[in-house]
Amino acid sequence: MAGWVESNSDDAVRVGHPERERAIALLNDAFSSGYLEIVEFEQRSDRILQGRTRGELRETLADLPNAGLLFPGESPGPPAQIDGSAVTPVEWDADWSAVRRKGVWQVPRSVLVTGWMGTVDLDFTDAVFPGPSVEVHLQVSTATVKLRIRADDEVQTSDLKASGWSTIKDKAGPPRRPGGAVVVVSGSVSAMTSVKIKRAGAP
Repeated sequence: MAGWVESNSDDAVRVGHPERERAIALLNDAFSSGYLEIVEFEQRSDRILQGRTRGELRETLADLPNAGLLFPGESPGPPAQIDGSAVTPVEWDADWSAVRRKGVWQVPRSVLVTGWMGTVDLDFTDAVFPGPSVEVHLQVSTATVKLRIRADDEVQTSDLKASGWSTIKDKAGPPRRPGGAVVVVSGSVSAMTSVKIKRAGAP
C-alpha cells in the first residue's frame, strides 16, 4: 500500500454506497489500465467494500493516478496558463448531475469540470468568448461529455488523457477558416467516459 497519506479534515466522515461505487469504478479503471495486478485489485476491492470513512477510501486509492477523482473538486490543481498569465478556473460539478450551457452564454477563460456519472453538454454555437482561446479541464469518470463548436472554431485534445474504456470522438474536423476561437480540452477522462465533439449544424 501507499506509505504516507495526506490527512484531510473530512477523513472521519462516513461513506455510503455512492462513494464506494465511485471508488470501485476508479479501481476498475486503474486495473484495466495496468496499474494494478489482479491480487492487488481484489485486496483493494475488499477494503473499499468494508470502508466506513472517506479517509479509508482515500488510503486505498492514494497511490493511483486517478485518486483525485474520488471526491471531485478537492484538488483542482494549479491555475491554468492562458496567454502567459495565470487564470483561476471556474469550477463546475457534474457529480451525478448535468452541466449544460447553450444559447448565448459567457465562456470563462478557464473551466474545471469534475464529477462521476454525470453529463457535460457545452454548446459554443452562440457563446461569447473572452478571447482567442479558452481551456476546459476535465476530471470526470463514467460521464458523457458533448462539445458543439462553430464553423471556424477549433478544439485541441492533445492534452486530454483517456483511460479504461473511455473514448474521444472528434467529428468536427479542422475549422473551415482560420481566425475562430480555440477550445483547449485537457485533463483526464476514465471508466467508460464518452467525449464527442461536433460542429453546429451536424447531426
